[in-house]
Amino acid sequence: MNTMSRLLLVLLAVLGVLLGIVYTSSDVETTNVTFTYQKATEREDGSPLLPEEIKYTRLFCDGKQVAQEAGADGDISAELTAGAHECYGTHVDTNGLESNPSETVTKFVEL
Repeated sequence: MNTMSRLLLVLLAVLGVLLGIVYTSSDVETTNVTFTYQKATEREDGSPLLPEEIKYTRLFCDGKQVAQEAGADGDISAELTAGAHECYGTHVDTNGLESNPSETVTKFVEL
């Protein structure tokens, strides 16, 4: 391989890295949004669900998990972009069982 070919390969590699950096840099503005919820107190079969049995709470918006917090303290926060988001939550117990999704709410976010 001659010097010109090597130089061209190096330039293409550098250009690829720069394009990767430009492509992955995020100019999308987000804001922290807090959702307040009522913790589940019973399982689907009607048996009690104690607060210490809730390992963590998950928040999903627009079909993607956007937050997860240990326990269930009644609110959960996530970084969201401007616009309308369809969101719901779930609890996961200490046995690894995930609850059914909560009711879906539409959250309108302004930056």
